[in-house]
Amino acid sequence: MILLVAADVNEVARLGKDFPWAKPSGCPRCRQPLWWHGFVPAYFSCLTEAVFLRRLRCSCCRAVHRLKPQGYWPRFRSSESDISASIHQRTTTGRWRRDQPRERQRQWWRRLKRMTAAVLGIGFAGEAADAFKALVSGGWVPVSTSFQCDNPGTGPPPYRSVPLSNCSWE
Repeated sequence: MILLVAADVNEVARLGKDFPWAKPSGCPRCRQPLWWHGFVPAYFSCLTEAVFLRRLRCSCCRAVHRLKPQGYWPRFRSSESDISASIHQRTTTGRWRRDQPRERQRQWWRRLKRMTAAVLGIGFAGEAADAFKALVSGGWVPVSTSFQCDNPGTGPPPYRSVPLSNCSWE
C-alpha cells in the first residue's frame, strides 16, 4: 500500500537515504505501530535517476507500506499536475506538451477516453479536460487502466457470481 506524505521529490533526491521521513502514527489497515523496512527505488519523470523511498512494515497484519510524496498517483512517475496540464493543452490547442514524452501523453489520452466511457458514460457531452476534472472530483484516477487497484470506489462487478452445481461429466 502506498502512503502519501508531504515531501518534495527534489529534496528526497538530494538527501537520498538521509531524508527525514515522518513515520505515520499507525497501520492504515489495523492501526498497529509500523516498523521501518528499508528502502525501495522509485523513478519520477522530473529526475534522471532513481530515488529511494522509505518502506514500513506492520508486524500485526504483515502489510508492507511505501511512503511516496504527495501529488503522484500510485504507479505513475509523472505528477498529477503534469498529467492534468498535458490533457488540458491537448484539449485546448490540439498539440502535445514538449516537456513530456509524446508516447506517454498518448497513453494518458487513450486511458482517459476509456475511463470516461466506462465511468461517465459513452454519451458524455463535455471535453476531455471536463471529463478529467469530473473523474478526479469523483475520486478516480482518470488515466489508469485499472478499475480496482487505483480506483477504490468501483464496487462489485456488474454480474452476479453463481455457484455451479455438482455434476459429473461422464
